[in-house]
Amino acid sequence: MASALLIVCALAAVAVSSVRLGYLSVVSALICAGACSRVWMPVPQLGFPPDISLSGAQIEIIGHVTNDGALLAGSEPRERFDLETEIIQVGETKFTQPVGVRATVFVKQSSKSAGENPPNNDDDDDGDDADAGIGFPQLAYGDRVKLTAKLRLPRNFRNPEAFDYEGYLHALGITTLASVRADRVEVLPGNSGTLLGSWRSRIRRSILQHLHNPNLWSENDAALFAAMVVGDDSLLLRHVREEFQQTGVYHLLVVSGMNVGLLAFAVFWLARRLRAPQWAASAVTIALSVFYAFVAGMGAPIMRAVLMLSLFLIARLFYRDRAALNATGFAALVVLVISPTAWFDPAFQLTFLALLAISGVSLPILERTSARYRRALLHLDSTNYDLSLDSRLAQFRLDLRLISGRVARFVGKLPARLLIIGSLRSALVVGELLVVSSITQAVLVLPMRMYFHRAAIVGLPANLVVLPLAGVLLNGAVAAIALSYVWLPLARVAAWLATTALHWTLFLITSMSRWNLSQWRTPDATITVSILAGLGIVAAFAAVRGRRLVALAGVAALFLSAAVAALYRPAARIEPGKLEVTAIGVGQGDSVLLVSPEGKTMLIDGGGAIGPFRGEFDYGEDVVSPYLWWRGIDRLDAVVLTHAHDDHIGGLPRVVENFHPRELWLGINPETAALRRLRRAAFAGHVKVQQHVAGDSFDWGGTRIRVLSPPGNWQTQAKPKNDDSLAFLITYGHTRALLAGDMERRIESFISAGWIDADLLKVPHHGSNTSTTAELLQATHPRFAVISVGAHNSFGHPRREVLERLQERHVLTYRTDTMGAITFLLDGSKVEAKK
Repeated sequence: MASALLIVCALAAVAVSSVRLGYLSVVSALICAGACSRVWMPVPQLGFPPDISLSGAQIEIIGHVTNDGALLAGSEPRERFDLETEIIQVGETKFTQPVGVRATVFVKQSSKSAGENPPNNDDDDDGDDADAGIGFPQLAYGDRVKLTAKLRLPRNFRNPEAFDYEGYLHALGITTLASVRADRVEVLPGNSGTLLGSWRSRIRRSILQHLHNPNLWSENDAALFAAMVVGDDSLLLRHVREEFQQTGVYHLLVVSGMNVGLLAFAVFWLARRLRAPQWAASAVTIALSVFYAFVAGMGAPIMRAVLMLSLFLIARLFYRDRAALNATGFAALVVLVISPTAWFDPAFQLTFLALLAISGVSLPILERTSARYRRALLHLDSTNYDLSLDSRLAQFRLDLRLISGRVARFVGKLPARLLIIGSLRSALVVGELLVVSSITQAVLVLPMRMYFHRAAIVGLPANLVVLPLAGVLLNGAVAAIALSYVWLPLARVAAWLATTALHWTLFLITSMSRWNLSQWRTPDATITVSILAGLGIVAAFAAVRGRRLVALAGVAALFLSAAVAALYRPAARIEPGKLEVTAIGVGQGDSVLLVSPEGKTMLIDGGGAIGPFRGEFDYGEDVVSPYLWWRGIDRLDAVVLTHAHDDHIGGLPRVVENFHPRELWLGINPETAALRRLRRAAFAGHVKVQQHVAGDSFDWGGTRIRVLSPPGNWQTQAKPKNDDSLAFLITYGHTRALLAGDMERRIESFISAGWIDADLLKVPHHGSNTSTTAELLQATHPRFAVISVGAHNSFGHPRREVLERLQERHVLTYRTDTMGAITFLLDGSKVEAKK
C-alpha cells in the first residue's frame, strides 16, 4: 500500500513537474524505510528437509557450485564457496530437495582447542590426519562436487541489536552452513548452472588472475584493488576494514555506487573528449557500467547505482535541470517495486540518502553559489558574454581581467590567465567538495549511528582528501587490468599511478584513524533524537530552493540536528536501586553484565571464538558492544577477566577500546598472547589493572563483593586452565549471585568449604559435567541458574547430567542458546528473571 502511494506521488510529480511533490515521495520513502526497519524485518521463509538431523554427524552431499570458491584471509587457510544441493545422502535415505549451502573448506589441524574435548567428536577427526599436501579445490561456478560435511543451520545471537545473520544468508539463498575437510571434497565430471553465470565466472576469474599479477603490484595492494574494483574482499584483514570504517570512507573499500560513479564519469568524459555525440557517450557509459556490475557481482548496491546512472544519463538527454533528483527518486521507486524488502536494507537507505543529499540539497546550493562563478570564468576575453550574466558577475569578470593584466606584466599573458583562472577553479572545486561532503555527512549521521554506532566525525576531512585520490586509484587500476591483456609495460605505468594513489590514500586513512575523534562510538539514538534528525533532513530538502534566508535556515537546521544526532548521549537503560546480572548471548562462551544499585557497570568476560579456525569475527565488537550500546551504555566502570581461555578473553580488548573502563580485574593467569593483547589495550586506554584473589572483600556500587578463587598461592600451568577462574560472590541486601567462571571440581570443592549461599548461580563451564557438582549445589542452594552456551555446540553442553542435578534441586534454569540475553534483577529481598 505504501509503495503504491509513493509511486502515485512520483508519477504525479513527473506529470506536473513538481519538485516539491518529488521531494515528498522520495523523502517519505526513506523515512518509512528507516522507521519500519527498526520495527519489522521480514525474513524469507526458506525450508530445509526436516527429516535430516543436524546433530553433528557427517552428511554426504552432491551439488553444484553457485558462487566461486575464494581463499579467505586470516591466520588459518580456508576456502569458502556456495553450492546448491542435488542429493543429500543420510544413511540409506536420499533427499533431492535443493538446498543452498555455504561451505567452508579447511585443512585438518592436529592441535586441539582449549576446553573440554567433545564427546564422540567426529567433527573433523576420524582417527587419521589429513594429508598435509592436500590443497584447496579452488572451485568455480558450475563445478559439480561431492563432499562429506558437517551441517548446521545459521543462527543469530539472540540479543537485542544483534546482527541478523540468518536473514543476511537467506537473502543470498543460503539456508545451511557446512564445514568440510579439503580431502573430503571430490570434483565430479560434468557442469551445471546457467551459461550467463559461467561467462561471468570465467571473466571474473580472468580479471582476478590479471589483478594478482606480481608484475603490476604487491599481493597486499592486489587484495585492496580486488575489493575496490571487483568486490572480492576475501583477502582483506579486519584491521584494514575498520580503518576505512573509522574514517567514514568504507564506501571506497567495497564496490558501491561511488565506484560506479567515478568509473562512469571517466568513461563519459573520455568519450566526449574523443568528440563522441552525447547520446553515444551516454550509451557507451551505460553499457560499460552494466558490464562492470555484471562482473562485480550484481549486488544490490551496485545494481541500484547502475539503474540510477542509466536513468540520469537518459533523462539528461531530455531535461537536464532536474535530472539528478528525478533519477534518484524514480530509481528508488523502481527498486522498491522490484524488491519491496529493500525498504529494510541499510545499504539501500544509506545509498539513497547520500544521493538525495547530493542531488536534493548540495546541487541546488551549488547552483546558487559556485556554479554561477564557474560559468563566469568561461570565455573571459568575451565582453559579449558579460551581457548574458548579471551585473555582479560581469563586474567579477572585469576585475579578473584587470588583475590578470597586471600579473601578465611579470609572467606573460598566458601564464597569468592560467594562474588566476586555475587558482579560482581549484578553489571552487575544493569549496564544492566541502559543501557536498559536509552535507552528505550530516544527512548520514543518523543511519550511521543507528546501524554502525559511529558518528564518522572525521568523515568530512577524510572524504575531502580521499575522494580525489579515489578517482585516480580506481580508474588507474581498471586501466592497468585492461592494458595487462594487451601490453604489460604500458599496464605497469597505469599500475604505478594507481598504486601511488592507493598508498597515499592508505597513509591518510591510517593517520586519521588514529585520531581520537575517529574512535567516537555512540549508543543507539532515542526516538526523539531520530525524529529531530529526520526533521532536519526534511527541512533542508524543503527549504534549499527557497529564498536565501529560508535556504540558510534549512541548512542550519540540518547541521544542528546532525550535531545532536552525533553527540547526544541518552541515559542508560538500567533499573536504579537493583542489582542487575545479565548473561549476554555470545555462543559457546561467557559474557556477563553487572549493573549495581548505584548505577555502576561491570562486564565479566567478552566471549570469543574457540577451535582452530577463528576467522575475522570479533565477539567484543560484533556481539557484546552492540548489546551494550543498545542499553545506552557508553562507559564501563570495570571489566573482569575470569580466565584466559579464548571464549572468555577473545572479545575483551575491543570492549576495553570501545567503553574505556576505569579498572581491569584479573586473577592469576599464565602469560598468553591473548592476555598480552588485553594488557596492551588496557595500557593504551589508561585503565588501572587490579589483581584479585580468594579472600579479597570490598564494596562496589552499593554491593559487597567477596572473591572466592583463585587461591592466593595458585600456581598456573603453561596454558590457561578452567580452574584459573576468578570467581566471586556479589551481595545486595539479602540477595546474592555467584559468578563462577569456568571453575571445575577442584576449585568448586575448595570454595564449597565456606559459606556461599547464593540465589543466582552462573553455571560454571557452560554446563560441562566437569563442573556444577552436587557439592557446589549443596553449598549454594541456588533458586535460579543461567547457562551461557552455544546452540548445537560440539561439546554437548549443557550436559544432561548437569541439567538433571539442577532439576533435582528445583533450580529454575535459563539458557542463552535458546533465549539470548537474560536479565536477573536482585532488589535485596527477591530475584526476578526477565527476557
